[in-house]
Amino acid sequence: MHPDTPCRGDYPWTTPLIENAVWLAVLALGSLIFSLAGTWAAAAYLGYSVACMYLFLPWKVCTHCAYHGRTCHSGQGRIAGLLFAKADAAEFSRRFKLMRLAAPVFLAPLVAGLAICAVHFMWWRLAATLGFGILALAVTRAVTCGLGCPRCEQRAVCPAFQGSPPKRGVSRER
Repeated sequence: MHPDTPCRGDYPWTTPLIENAVWLAVLALGSLIFSLAGTWAAAAYLGYSVACMYLFLPWKVCTHCAYHGRTCHSGQGRIAGLLFAKADAAEFSRRFKLMRLAAPVFLAPLVAGLAICAVHFMWWRLAATLGFGILALAVTRAVTCGLGCPRCEQRAVCPAFQGSPPKRGVSRER
């Protein structure tokens, strides 16, 4: 199958493996940055992140997706299928707005790291914070847009795909 053609089934297992490896690296580095403020801060960040990415979003967004119970690019479709009943697919675009609740997972350690560096500057802290920023903002987007969006069955109604710049050879029309 050509990579620009929408899939007619599940994603290969390697796709969610890669995406989740990047997410876990984001969570680990984010927790490290928050640990500079204290163990409680790292635990709170990690607890929020895991609950948001692996429970709340599969419950509130992925239950409305065509990949509910199937292997999608993130694997959350499988999680949603195991834990929650399928919901109205027509609500997917509206429900997708709840993805904004994942913003702290990808932004809070960057803000916290820069604040910590402003108060107690050390080069390794700055490097960890900048590394986090690249990983959380650039690498996660590149992985999702590169491995997920081009063959997703939801892209015609997905606000994330509609808001991203078109890739050469990938049509926004279905």
